[in-house]
Amino acid sequence: MKTARITRLAALKRQVELQKWLGESSRLNAEITRLDERIEQVVVLKNVYDEQLRQPSLTAQELIGIRIVDSHLNDRRQIDQNRRELLRNERVRVAVMLAAKKNEVDSLKSEANQLKRAEAEERLEHQQSLMPARRV
Repeated sequence: MKTARITRLAALKRQVELQKWLGESSRLNAEITRLDERIEQVVVLKNVYDEQLRQPSLTAQELIGIRIVDSHLNDRRQIDQNRRELLRNERVRVAVMLAAKKNEVDSLKSEANQLKRAEAEERLEHQQSLMPARRV
């Protein structure tokens, strides 16, 4: 028979797992935010270099340099966008996992409380059965 103590310990163990997954979710959110900021920075840089291309009297060397930098910026933006999409998909998967873990912890806690009440009632009944009956 399960006891309330064992169930509470199981709930605590699941609570620790839940905290681990919450930390992972937090790291994912921070990384996605960082990637969003970097993508914005790359777009700003790309706009600055595009503006440079519109300047009159560019030398061939400057044009080639700007095109190379522009190519690298496009690659960086594409890599960051792909990584962000992967992390967003992972965040959805972790959110589902968090919900499942939270439900498991809640159900174990409620089960532990029910068992604790049942054990208290059993103890009370046992104590009352040991008491001598009143004489009338």
